[in-house]
Amino acid sequence: MQLVLFSVCGVLLLLFGCGSDEIPEPTEVVPNYFPDSIGSRWVYLHSDGTQETTEVNKEIKIDGKNYRTLKEIPPNEKTDFDLLKPIAYRVTENQILFAVGGEIDHYVQNEIPALVQDDLAGLDLRIIVEPVSPPELVFLHFPPSPSFQWNALNMKVNGSIMLQNLALLQFPFEVAIRVTGKVVAEGPLETPAENFENAYQLEYQTEITQTLFSETETIAHNQTIWFVPYVGIAKSENELGGSALIAYSLAQGVEE
Repeated sequence: MQLVLFSVCGVLLLLFGCGSDEIPEPTEVVPNYFPDSIGSRWVYLHSDGTQETTEVNKEIKIDGKNYRTLKEIPPNEKTDFDLLKPIAYRVTENQILFAVGGEIDHYVQNEIPALVQDDLAGLDLRIIVEPVSPPELVFLHFPPSPSFQWNALNMKVNGSIMLQNLALLQFPFEVAIRVTGKVVAEGPLETPAENFENAYQLEYQTEITQTLFSETETIAHNQTIWFVPYVGIAKSENELGGSALIAYSLAQGVEE
């Protein structure tokens, strides 16, 4: 008889809590530092008056790692090289990482021929790139701390230009890309979408050094991004202009 009573009490305990008036508190799902639930979206107003929506589209695997892809509405037809505007990203326990292999490959395949188009006009050019592991840019370490600096990306792409599809007519090139980041300030931020109590102002410096025909050229530019924890990128500025968040919605989901 005691065994039966114990079993019943055990079942009731699992369902309601046997011998206790306490009601279990619901478990709150804490969102990621950089939201990654599919369906989350951010609407930005650019300095030229145009609007753009960025939406978390789907999950993909790159080199065995899970990434979220970002879809732009309307699709961006510009070909500006911007490593800080990712197509895919992933969030770990203490980092936000952007997959930038596709952007770098597109840059090399288009920029190198542009450098020699005057000297080699009329010739058939083929760009051959030595394979590298899919590169990642470290967008942010979190939680951020003021004045913290880090190497966001440091890599080299080696390859060659083949003329007229002849293996004997190849000229080597090298593209070195370095991006450094710094937490400049922390404080409130006003945007058309919302006035945020806490945002981090981040500054990134990108240097691209290209070596071809024994000639070296370095291109540098700076970009400032304001990041709001658990919301995302709220504002950005560079030499070409800027954008600000005017609306956003974060989809609910079970975070990994």
